[in-house]
Amino acid sequence: MGSDDSPFDDVSADRDYLRVLLTAVCVVAVVLATATLPILSPGGTETPMESLVPLPQESPFGSAGGASTGGGGGQLGALNPGSQTSVGGSLGGGDSPYRSQDTEPHFTVTSSEPAYWRTGAYETYTGTGWDGRADPRAYEGPLAVDGMADTTVDYEVQLARSATSLPTVWRPKSVSRDDVLVTAYGAVTSERPLPAGTTYSATSVTPPDDPDVLRTSGRDYPDAVESRYTGVPASTSAQVGPFTDRLTEDSDSPYETAATIERWLEANKNYSLNVSQQPEDDVASEFIFQMDRGYCEYFATSMVVMLRSQDIPARYVVGYSTGERTGQNRYTVRGMNAHAWVEVYFEGVGWVRFDPTPGRERLESERQAMEDSSQEYSAAESGSPGEEFAVGTPTETPTDGTGQEPGGSGDEDTETGADGADDGTDGSGDDQSASRSGEFVVELNRTATPGAAVAATVTRDGAPVEGAAVAFNGEPVGTTGPDGTVSGTVPYEAELTITVDAPGDAAALVAPSVPRDGTRAFAVAGPRAQQSTNTSYELNTTASVTVTGDAVTGGEVVVTATVDGVPVRDGGLWLDGERVATTNRRGRATVTLPTEPGNVTVAVERDAVSGNTTVVLERLAVATSPTLPLALPATGQRVNATMDGEPVSNATVEVDGEPAARTGATGRTTVGMPFAASTTVTVSKYGQTATATVGGLFVNAAGVLAVSGTLLAGAVVGARRRQVTPGTLRAWVRAARELAVGALVGLAAAVDGLLGGLRTRARLTAAALRDLFAGRRSPSALLEAARAWVDARLSAAEAAASGALGTDAEEADGAPAARVTIREAWTRLLAQVSLRRYWTRTPGDIAAHAIERDGLPPAAVRTVRDAFRAVEYGQRDPQEHVAAVEDAIRAIESAAGTQDATDDDAEGRS
Repeated sequence: MGSDDSPFDDVSADRDYLRVLLTAVCVVAVVLATATLPILSPGGTETPMESLVPLPQESPFGSAGGASTGGGGGQLGALNPGSQTSVGGSLGGGDSPYRSQDTEPHFTVTSSEPAYWRTGAYETYTGTGWDGRADPRAYEGPLAVDGMADTTVDYEVQLARSATSLPTVWRPKSVSRDDVLVTAYGAVTSERPLPAGTTYSATSVTPPDDPDVLRTSGRDYPDAVESRYTGVPASTSAQVGPFTDRLTEDSDSPYETAATIERWLEANKNYSLNVSQQPEDDVASEFIFQMDRGYCEYFATSMVVMLRSQDIPARYVVGYSTGERTGQNRYTVRGMNAHAWVEVYFEGVGWVRFDPTPGRERLESERQAMEDSSQEYSAAESGSPGEEFAVGTPTETPTDGTGQEPGGSGDEDTETGADGADDGTDGSGDDQSASRSGEFVVELNRTATPGAAVAATVTRDGAPVEGAAVAFNGEPVGTTGPDGTVSGTVPYEAELTITVDAPGDAAALVAPSVPRDGTRAFAVAGPRAQQSTNTSYELNTTASVTVTGDAVTGGEVVVTATVDGVPVRDGGLWLDGERVATTNRRGRATVTLPTEPGNVTVAVERDAVSGNTTVVLERLAVATSPTLPLALPATGQRVNATMDGEPVSNATVEVDGEPAARTGATGRTTVGMPFAASTTVTVSKYGQTATATVGGLFVNAAGVLAVSGTLLAGAVVGARRRQVTPGTLRAWVRAARELAVGALVGLAAAVDGLLGGLRTRARLTAAALRDLFAGRRSPSALLEAARAWVDARLSAAEAAASGALGTDAEEADGAPAARVTIREAWTRLLAQVSLRRYWTRTPGDIAAHAIERDGLPPAAVRTVRDAFRAVEYGQRDPQEHVAAVEDAIRAIESAAGTQDATDDDAEGRS
């Protein structure tokens, strides 16, 4: 393809210069484009340059989530939450990871059940964000579980991105790594960022979320919890406090307060990632009173502040929602799943998750992001608690103008403390029972429920009656004070009779036996003479019994008994007719379930009040299957442990009585079979054992040997019929080996040629540029050389497209065939060289080794070397080298003794 009229002495070399020059220009363009991508890339995504250049990481010590201070997540999203975060954007100036629509996976989880994946929590509200600085401590084994436990979750996580905070389910109990830290907020962190591909397993114990259990919690919080998690700035409290007071005035328990706030936020604020109003001084106040829409950071912050204004401990938590279910017990969690929610502290229970962000809108936003990225996404398969947005509350609740349920709640229990004062009743009188007869009226501040603390107020002609003696079912409860009120506890009976004895003028006020439809007028017996009556008022005596914890054989559970939300105190707890415990002031008792599978009746009784529930203790089951088509000695056997079809994780697996493995999060594992005729696989968990026998191992092995022998015999017979001799087989093997070696050598030579060519062309390009800048070459000469190089490439492409590389007859000048001949000659030379790692050497090094170490003819070796260089690196016409190369390679193979051996072998085959 060369020309003597070229402006350069060697046009082929100049074309090489131009090609390398163009390549360098392209590389510079790519680098510049990559450097500008952060301006255009979505928040939470990683630019190509960032994936290549390691960025410095700050120390995670003192962080809430175990990440660098001052960060808001940055490129790591919620995997690096930081010890401080603003609402509406990170303190580092980047976009908030919690409004990112990045669809790239951040990690995958294999879990026994779906959950939220928690990475950090925060304590102090600053007005514009959160601070959660605390010194972490080294993880030294299983963590203590504070509060009640509901279920145990086993899971395995594989990071798809670098992380300084490990996603865990609340509350983590154990982690498979010993190089991690644990913060005061229960986050598991790493001192140094863990790289993508890191895997770990963990076990967590979840708190109960049953409303019947949470309603029984009072306000006797630990001092450390109350002092750390109820504070808000005074300016915020002055604005948010009165509003929340009015919103929750009918709530009789911390749970009802939390549920009311959660419902109000869901019903009155819209979800949107496009928030035009950025926070200025007080995020919570601005969102509650001024903004119509926001995303998870705004919702969670506002709920925490509103709860704290009611002296209920709460904290701001970040991490990820469940993500997308992409397999059995498998979830893919993406950048767009980064989320913020709320944890509320309940006495005797611990921290419980609430999520005030409207879940359906958030899931729709995630689905739209996946569609925009041309990926399928199914909310039904996401496993996100978006279908259970509130803990024990409906996702859609009719509301009045304030966002509350019409009429409020007002049916919950309030307790009387040791001093006899009502510690939970608000005394609003919205839910009242009244008795009227002539001059006397008795009003109750709430529905009469067994065990409930009620306040009875006695009035005559609208004025309170002081000094009236009041009795419930004949038992005196006290004398009315100046305001005509006396407090008492409704007895655990089927009927309630209220008797009032006034000084010098008494009347018995009795509630009629009518359905509880809201009409609570009492009948009054007698005129103004002192008297009493035994007319009864019917009470609800059916208790609701809830079992919290792992309901498995030998498991320890908490039983809670309530009547209309009021605890059944000092009630007897029975298991299958045997009394085993007594409920406490919260209506709770801890018991151990039987060790045998089956149905267990759990009952609570106190006087006329009773209730029961049935707990099903499932039986452990095990199934095995071979990893090969047949079970054979010394092969693998898959083991699957289940209870009622659900996986049993962390179960002990034994083979013939010897511990062999533990099941993973999916209840599966693989064990090896011994060299025996049969074996027994035993799985143990929850005090139960399940056994499976794998038999016929030797029989299966004998069958495999018999089939293999038959096939081998058939092959031998067929070979003899076709006169296939051992020599023929050896020749086939040798030919196959030579073919494989030739292919590898050719591939290595091609790679080496490419690398060597790049180096050579880089040197030539540098020389050409020096000539250009020195004035020895003109720009027009460079353009002419570039044009000639492009023409050569187009001609080569056309030849390849038309199949010109097939035969010499198809190409007039024979160049493609000659090129193949020279490459084949170089490959044949490499076959005679004793250099092992020849692909790491240049052609010159290989040739020197062939001459000095292998004793091959120097002139012939140099001929092949020079021809190969000319064709591969110089892009010169190969035709002129063909004859010399063919002679040279024959001389080399003759000297090495391979040519004669090849000829002899050919004669033998003929």
